[in-house]
Amino acid sequence: MVLWSEPVNNELIVEWLFVNSGPILRYRIAVDLMEVSNRKKERLFQESLATPEAQRWISNLNKAQNIHGSKDTDAENPLAKLLEYGFNRAHPAFDKKVKDLLNTTLQAWDHFVLLPYLLRAGYADHPTISEWLKRRIDTLYNTAQLGSFDFYLNPAETKDLPKAWQGKPIYRDEFGHQAGYALPTCYDFYALAYCSGIPGIIDLPSKCETIVSFLSDPRFQATIGGYGWDRNKKRCYAAGRVFLACVEPARLVLFLNLGAGFHAARKAQWFHQGIAALESYRTSRDTFCFPSNLLIERTGNHMYGGSHMGLGENRRSPQALELESTFHMLTIQKRLKN
Repeated sequence: MVLWSEPVNNELIVEWLFVNSGPILRYRIAVDLMEVSNRKKERLFQESLATPEAQRWISNLNKAQNIHGSKDTDAENPLAKLLEYGFNRAHPAFDKKVKDLLNTTLQAWDHFVLLPYLLRAGYADHPTISEWLKRRIDTLYNTAQLGSFDFYLNPAETKDLPKAWQGKPIYRDEFGHQAGYALPTCYDFYALAYCSGIPGIIDLPSKCETIVSFLSDPRFQATIGGYGWDRNKKRCYAAGRVFLACVEPARLVLFLNLGAGFHAARKAQWFHQGIAALESYRTSRDTFCFPSNLLIERTGNHMYGGSHMGLGENRRSPQALELESTFHMLTIQKRLKN
């Protein structure tokens, strides 16, 4: 089955993108879709860095006190945004804040949130990050090998829970809070996409494919999500579909970008359906123009709700969505070729 119909004039499309885009997207195009000199890349990055938009997100990162949340100043959102803008550990303002975060006392589950972004940013050689990744890969691989999709307690098994939680979908201990949430989460899927080539984990590519195969199974994708039961504190914590690596319309473009690098994802029903959906927005000139609900740009959680998918273009411009949509499709295409 053909996943992608490549534009007839791919080079012309890239040239059109580069000429018509603003500084932030232009830098991403040069790095991801063109062959340009390091000197030109640096000049383009400095132009991107000088924009009010880039400076706003650097400021948001510097103001970050919490890791997880939906505010523009909760660290996960500026980290995600700046990565989309092409920042990484090579850029001093970004690197300084990341090191500050790693030197603070992290709250429970903060490592869950930070791991994918720091892998993408190039911190896999940091001892803390590599240990987080190793533990998480082991947990997820064990879940995938178990191959069970019986995630939730049946009603008889919840009779000893407080009344407020009875009748709700509660994860079994081996999948929920007690096991550190052993099901693939949206953060895990992002991390898997950026951990290839990292040394120190035996059979890492094979393990990643096994995990992606598990999360791509229709039985996993159909799960309703539920609550993790903390037996010690005798309370439940919400961990629904948005927390799991389940495809939702608002983050379809993000998930297709992540999945394009895995054979297991490329064969999956969700991936084929997603590519077909995006293909339906191809224009007569072989560009793409997605509706705004597929490239949301507003305050909110990037990973949960697909917020902050913009690439610096002025959304008041009628061409903005076409530029950003076309760039996303070309980057997905490039990952499919690799």
